[in-house]
Amino acid sequence: MAEITCEVINQKGMHARAAARIVAEVVQYSSHAILHHNERSAPGDSLLKLLTLNAPKGSHIRITSEGPDATQLLQALQRLFAQGFGE
Repeated sequence: MAEITCEVINQKGMHARAAARIVAEVVQYSSHAILHHNERSAPGDSLLKLLTLNAPKGSHIRITSEGPDATQLLQALQRLFAQGFGE
């Protein structure tokens, strides 16, 4: 299992558009990703569950991934967070 931590840097936090970008990225890979914020966890391919993480700007999200392309998936998600979800 691979793991990274990313910071939510965009003004609106991880809202619907940002969560949709995460889902769109995750579904391109064979590996699974789980995002963790505080005591909550959500699969990276579930828009509704990602929204329940309630992650405003400045939140640190721990992301774990398991599967054949886990490292590549985490690198893609890290870029997505670093770009503020393109906002």
